[in-house]
Amino acid sequence: MSLETFLTILYVLVDDWYKEYIEPYRIEKRGRKARLSDSEVLTLAIAAQWRVGVPWQSERGFVRYMNKYGKGMFPQMLERSAFNLRVRYLWGALVRLQQVVAEELEGPDVIYECVDCCPLPAFSSAQGLKDKAHWLWESTVGRGGTRGGFFYGDHLLLAAHQGGAVTGWVTATASIQDRWLMEALLSARAGQPQLCGPAHRPRASRAQHSEPPLGHVGPVQAAGVSKLRPFVADKGFNGQRWIDHWRSAYSAHVIAVPPDNAPQPWPPVLKTWLASTRQLIETVFAILSGVFSIDHINAHSRWGQYARIAAKLAAFNSALFINQYLHRPLFAVETLLC
Repeated sequence: MSLETFLTILYVLVDDWYKEYIEPYRIEKRGRKARLSDSEVLTLAIAAQWRVGVPWQSERGFVRYMNKYGKGMFPQMLERSAFNLRVRYLWGALVRLQQVVAEELEGPDVIYECVDCCPLPAFSSAQGLKDKAHWLWESTVGRGGTRGGFFYGDHLLLAAHQGGAVTGWVTATASIQDRWLMEALLSARAGQPQLCGPAHRPRASRAQHSEPPLGHVGPVQAAGVSKLRPFVADKGFNGQRWIDHWRSAYSAHVIAVPPDNAPQPWPPVLKTWLASTRQLIETVFAILSGVFSIDHINAHSRWGQYARIAAKLAAFNSALFINQYLHRPLFAVETLLC
């Protein structure tokens, strides 16, 4: 698909979704009329996230390209600072778009969701040791991802339904355990955002108490809506106390392989089933990393970080929708633009 055709299709879809799900709830602002409409800004923000099959490798490069070659389609294209400001103001609309497209891709056979975390490095380990006054002063040392190494930054928790679309997400500083991100997502979906954790066991040691973490966790607006579906997770979310807590507090059933020393460990056949079922979320992370560079946010503020994550996830869901519309393989996102 050519770039012009892609931008045309994307704009028509975004404009229809915006007018139906966002514009009726938009608060009118006073002042002169903006050069670009909200639909145009949202379309450009989503298109700017592609890194494969396009002549740019960053949002800055995208703005330069559109100002040089794209004014035939967007004659009022903004410069970089003004464009970034409009995108940040519309980060909530990007979250809503991501959720709307996920609902569009939700068929009657969708019966579960997959959840997992991926690292969001804020800067390299060398820079973290050298410069303690980085803009993201809340960044902490964490460990995770496919490489399993240490990094400075945040964690991103994603939930994707059986159809492949991302339904919700939250972020937290890298040192916070995955279970607390799940707690934030489930409690926000239940309408009571909190970090309370399971009740303390009688005669438990202080080290076994689940105290709420210190650090950034959010945004609750991006957690999504509860569908009362089970969540398939990896070992980072196991622990019978946590699973019982989520079930009783939020009516959420989390399926994870119990520890090897559990009273009733799983047989190998169940572990194999869970691993094959969880392959969906691994595919989602692979596309987000390879096509949209989710692991290179490079934002300069928490607000900018939220906006870029929301734009990348809205781009991912939109790519799935376009593939479905064109009767292409759903996850053939890398070859959508060529």
